[in-house]
Amino acid sequence: MLTYTVRRLLLMVPTLLGVLAVVFFTMAMAPGGFSGSQLNAEGAQTQGEEARRIQQYFARRYGYDQPAYVQFGRWLNLVSPVGFKMASEMKNDPARLAEAEQGVAGFPAAAALNERQRRRVADTALDAAYYLGLPPADVLDRLLTEPPEAAAAWFLEELDASEDATWSAKLAAWSVDDPEAARSLMLERVAFEVTGRDRVLLSRPTLKWPSLGDSRRGRPVLDLIAEALPVTLLLNVISFPLIYLVAVPTGLLAASRRGGWFDTGSGVLFIALWSFPVMFAGVLLIGYLANVQFLRWFPTGGLHDLRADRMPFLPTTLPGGTWTRGWLLDTVWHLVLPVVCMMYGGFAVLSKLTRGSVLDNLSQDYARTARAKGVPESDVLWFHVMRNSLLPLITVFVGVLPAMIAGSVIVETIFSLPGMGKLGVEAAFQKDREVIMGTTLIASLLTLVALLLRDLLYAVADPRVSYD
Repeated sequence: MLTYTVRRLLLMVPTLLGVLAVVFFTMAMAPGGFSGSQLNAEGAQTQGEEARRIQQYFARRYGYDQPAYVQFGRWLNLVSPVGFKMASEMKNDPARLAEAEQGVAGFPAAAALNERQRRRVADTALDAAYYLGLPPADVLDRLLTEPPEAAAAWFLEELDASEDATWSAKLAAWSVDDPEAARSLMLERVAFEVTGRDRVLLSRPTLKWPSLGDSRRGRPVLDLIAEALPVTLLLNVISFPLIYLVAVPTGLLAASRRGGWFDTGSGVLFIALWSFPVMFAGVLLIGYLANVQFLRWFPTGGLHDLRADRMPFLPTTLPGGTWTRGWLLDTVWHLVLPVVCMMYGGFAVLSKLTRGSVLDNLSQDYARTARAKGVPESDVLWFHVMRNSLLPLITVFVGVLPAMIAGSVIVETIFSLPGMGKLGVEAAFQKDREVIMGTTLIASLLTLVALLLRDLLYAVADPRVSYD
């Protein structure tokens, strides 16, 4: 068993890489790629120069101007605990920045710069040096020694920056009339072009904490997931145990009374519920149970009341005799309709699966032998048949684990719940690469772990299953 487990764990690595590569390159090869989709989603009202600047900003920050395989390598380096240092980590070293500032002071052209300008030149030189893979001294030499026009042309070509005829004409005019102003203009443009750019330093291997990067919303992906995941987990931790508590006993009872009215009635009811669309059910629940024109028993959406932060935790009676439901009961009240939507469709699948597995084992020789020995039918069902009927239930249970993390897109959208499903859909529409890849990584890893857990539970539930 140990050898099998270790082998499966090792096989997870190439499998996980394959899944991530398929998702990444599918998005990268989509029309417009990453940057084009972002421009359409967030820059639909922008035109001309502003739209171009938005596209350039995201291209520099996330490396969209590089080949797809380079982008994928950078992302893997970001999430891997074993990888290489990034240029941004090196240039942010205070000792290296101080060294670069001392280097600036050694150039005659720096005499006209104040302290703030020297620091900016040093910072720009480190940005450009580590991005281009050059020594900082060589970059400083170009910035402070070469003619501004020649230095600007070289840097813009190396950085693959777009042409700006107006800016080039201004630089050419200032180079003749005011060389110091021309150099300041060139430094400003180079600083703008290298800001946000980064590259992997293959010569600097390191051990580091994995990171999922930053979303286009300007926030770390882990923070977004940390906010959305508890909502999704709360919904599923409530829903799935209730599904099992209803469906498994119902399936057992239906199998023990095969062909009876309970078997037929429960089967018809659960199939009817399973056939009812979740979206339609959610709309009906809101329309009749939450609408002010009808019953208004429940809220229409959200996880808490707007005043929940001022409520006590438990239901209580306030001074003056006013009763308040409290934060906990308010949360339960808001979750009733979403949980109902997530539950009703799962009854049919699990109940029918339990019924079929139990009926199959009831017809086996060991069950007939137990009956022939005088064992009561209830003991045959619970102590002989039930354990051997667990394998299909284990399969379903293990498949639930990744689904608990992925969330329910329809339910979370209808009831305005900020869960993982809603987060993933919004990221897909915006082509937010970091969020999509982060959620894919977590879901894929959980799926692989769940599959391994399934196989191990098979061996625990059925002694005939062995991996030795």
